[in-house]
Amino acid sequence: MNHSSRSARASAEAERLREVFAGAALDVTPSAVPLGAIERAGRSRLRRRRAAVLGVACGALLVPFAVAGLRDGTEPAPGTSVRPSPTRSASPTPTPAATAPEAPPVRTVAPGERVRVAPGIRIWLTPQGKHWSEPEQPDQFRSVVDGNLDMAAPGLTMQSSGKSGGQWFLSGIFHGPGTPARAEITTTGGPVTATVLTLPGNPGWGVWYAVTKLPPLAKGHVDPMDGITKVTVYDADDREIASLVTGAG
Repeated sequence: MNHSSRSARASAEAERLREVFAGAALDVTPSAVPLGAIERAGRSRLRRRRAAVLGVACGALLVPFAVAGLRDGTEPAPGTSVRPSPTRSASPTPTPAATAPEAPPVRTVAPGERVRVAPGIRIWLTPQGKHWSEPEQPDQFRSVVDGNLDMAAPGLTMQSSGKSGGQWFLSGIFHGPGTPARAEITTTGGPVTATVLTLPGNPGWGVWYAVTKLPPLAKGHVDPMDGITKVTVYDADDREIASLVTGAG
């Protein structure tokens, strides 16, 4: 068998195979396209995409809160979400009520320097003596150089005037050797601390004063000043520089 005979036979077999395949294809009936299944699958994929986008957005919102917590030195516990803490307005720290400082027991003042004792009451010293002013009695004066006081011996004077609310303004001149450190008014209700004013250079005299309530009157007494029994000015060693015993009480 020559080469041309084999080629002719192969061509005839190939033609028969094409006819067989063509007949078989005509006998195949195509199935219907599953449109419902395709639509459901598309909706499912769309829902999954939306859920993924929302998850990414929520994660982006929570990141600043987590960072804020780490900056504050705190860290959220595993499995818990971080929420921003509510903003609170800072309330002012209560300020303790201011209290007026107590007058020093002894104060050295310049000549003519006016010292406020109480509303409307002032005291000032000059080399000539004690000056004071009250609302009803302004510009009063008691001299230490006119000879009415025996400056050669220790002594103490007292002036008084009643104030509203049961308060009394008590003051006077003291003189004697020594440097004053404190003054005390002895009353039937107990001791009252007074303030001492002196001029620079310790001239040997000064002024004492106090604003205080006096104790109730004892039986048989009508003058509120009867509640005062003694006024004393002491030095730093608690020795008397000068005193006045009233004899009341």
